[in-house]
Amino acid sequence: MTSLTFKPAVTLSLDDLARAFNAAFAGYFYPQSHTGQTFARRVRLEQLDLHHSLIAYEGAELAGLFLLGIRGERGWCGGFGIVQELRGRGLSHELMSEMAEEARRAGLKKLSLEVLARNEAARHLYESAGMRVTRDLLILGLDDERRAARRSSALTEAGPEKLLRHFTRMHSCAPAWQRDLSSLLATDGVRGLCLGEKDEPRAYALIVERPAEGFAHLVDLAACDEESAHALTEGLCALPYRLRVVNEPEESLFIKALKASGFVEQDRQHEMELELSS
Repeated sequence: MTSLTFKPAVTLSLDDLARAFNAAFAGYFYPQSHTGQTFARRVRLEQLDLHHSLIAYEGAELAGLFLLGIRGERGWCGGFGIVQELRGRGLSHELMSEMAEEARRAGLKKLSLEVLARNEAARHLYESAGMRVTRDLLILGLDDERRAARRSSALTEAGPEKLLRHFTRMHSCAPAWQRDLSSLLATDGVRGLCLGEKDEPRAYALIVERPAEGFAHLVDLAACDEESAHALTEGLCALPYRLRVVNEPEESLFIKALKASGFVEQDRQHEMELELSS
């Protein structure tokens, strides 16, 4: 017997959605602290569909939620969780079943998500729903202690919009959902650096800098070959920041280059996928 009821996320305000999202991730490996404004940014960058994302209730009380990103016939889970006080009662299975059904109702052919490799309970939940691991995505960081002696960078400043014209040509493997072209085109405050000519780069990086906090996110890394990936990475290490890259595919040209330059694997995620039948 079903114990949960569901409402489309679009029926809540952005502030209420942010609070529900934070509650569903309380006590998680990476707790969330979204506001309505930062949650709205996620909706825009990840193409979250608030009509097909659902909020779960037990009676009148918030029980959990899932967020569904949609691009054509592909779907992606941008957040899935049960509030802390209701965990351990099997409600996650009910929520997972509803998410798969909602994806089918939306006409999607595939549904994907990422789960931390150390979160075995969540992985088993997704596997029980028919999802399978397709690859691993790595989270890597470079701090000042591990940084080699800084050299002058041979990289050239270039507009992100110009570099993204080469996105398809220069990615040897598909990027994670949050780093696909649709997300990058919607990202503000991005700095572009390239190796070679701006109009025909051999490699490039898109960076979101946080100078006040002393770090920068590498939100896109692209290269024509392994040699160019190494040269770009060496140039990036001259930046005066701690650097972080999230969800770099394990088969990427950049994994060896990043580790050779002192980047350390901080975490990894399994990318999982479910083929949806009508």
